[in-house]
Amino acid sequence: MIYTATMKKIFSLLLLIISMSTFSDISNNPSSWYIVTDQVMGGKSELEAGFDDGVFSLKGYVTTVNNGGFVRLAHRPDSVDKEVKGIRFIAKGNNETYEVHVTMQGLRMPPWAYHSSTFDVSSEWQNFEINFSDFEKKSGMSPRLNPSNIRDISFAGYGRDFDVDLKVKEISFY
Repeated sequence: MIYTATMKKIFSLLLLIISMSTFSDISNNPSSWYIVTDQVMGGKSELEAGFDDGVFSLKGYVTTVNNGGFVRLAHRPDSVDKEVKGIRFIAKGNNETYEVHVTMQGLRMPPWAYHSSTFDVSSEWQNFEINFSDFEKKSGMSPRLNPSNIRDISFAGYGRDFDVDLKVKEISFY
């Protein structure tokens, strides 16, 4: 079979689309995301999450009362390609610093050990692209951040008393 220049372009475009869908295994389906707060360990922080017109809305507050201090909207991807370099998304909010948390599969000591990176939002939509190489290991012993071993990924308010008002959309791996 002889490939024409047009056929090569179509084939290349098809491969690009397939590879992008492989890398982008984060669901924007609201039913595949779930809320976790410090209430699982006696904390008092609260979070409500909504989804409208492709936008996740997080509202609540983080309080360090009773040794608490976190809220998260989390997602457990089915699989993540080992070639994925990071996460990208668009966000806006209340001029606060938020975090992206990644929890790895396998043994973690303590069980809540994770990797994180921060991002600052303003009242205007901003594009974020965070490389996994920029994430820091937190809370003890956790396996190296290998994309194919990601257990869950979340957007978090963490570590200080503040009101949570965050909107996130177009979440994907790259």
